[in-house]
Amino acid sequence: MTIYIQREIFSITVVALFICVMCVIIGNKIKKADPYAKPKGLVFLALWFVDIIDNQVLVTVRKDFVKNLGPYIGTLCLFLFLCNISGLFGLNAPTMNYSVTLTMAFITWFMIQFNAIRENGIGSYIHGFFEPIFVFVIPNFFGKIAPLISMSIRLFGNILSGSIIMSLLYSATGALSNLIFSFLGLDFLPNIFGMIFAPPLHAYFDVFAGFIQMFIFISLTMVFISNELNEDKEVS
Repeated sequence: MTIYIQREIFSITVVALFICVMCVIIGNKIKKADPYAKPKGLVFLALWFVDIIDNQVLVTVRKDFVKNLGPYIGTLCLFLFLCNISGLFGLNAPTMNYSVTLTMAFITWFMIQFNAIRENGIGSYIHGFFEPIFVFVIPNFFGKIAPLISMSIRLFGNILSGSIIMSLLYSATGALSNLIFSFLGLDFLPNIFGMIFAPPLHAYFDVFAGFIQMFIFISLTMVFISNELNEDKEVS
C-alpha cells in the first residue's frame, strides 16, 4: 500500500513552526521588557497587532468575545497570510489545496454553530431550521451549510487562480525568451521577460491578493459569529 503525502503538508509545517518560534521569541522579549518603558521592536509590533485584532473583534462581534475569540482571529490572520504568500519563498501555498481551505472553513463554521447554540440554546437553534414554517427546513439547512462552502471555495479559488496565472506567465515569457535568444544564437537562455513582468504580478497575486483573501476570511468569520448573537445579551 502506497501512502501519498501531499506537498502542502511540508508548507503547513514550515508556516506553523515559524509562527510558533516567533511566538516564543516575542513572548520572551515581552517578559523581559520594562512595563513602564515605551515598547519598541518586536514587542511594539506584537502589541500593535494584538490591539488591532482585539479592536476588530470588539467592533464586529462583541466586547465579551475579545478575550476568547481574539486569539483565534489573530492566529488565523497570521497563518492564512503566511500560507498565501509562501509561494514567494519556494513553497507550495497550502491554500492552493482545497482540503486545507475546507478545514479552515470548517473550524470557523463549527465556531459559528457553537456560539449560536451557546447564545440562544439548543431548542432555539433547532427551531431556527423550521422558521418561518416547516417547509423551509431544507433551504434553512443549506443556509447553515453555505458559509462552509463559500468561505472555503473563495479562498481556494482566488489563491489557485493567481498561481495558475503566474505559471502561465512564466511559461509564456520563457518560451518567448528562448525564441529570441535562440534566434540570436546564444547558448545561455535566461527568462529575461519573466524577470521583468513577474515581480509586479507577484506583488499583486501573492502579497496583495493574499492579504485581501486573509482579511475577507477573518472578517466573514467575525460577521457570521456576530449574526448568531443575541443583541439583548450585550455585556458591558
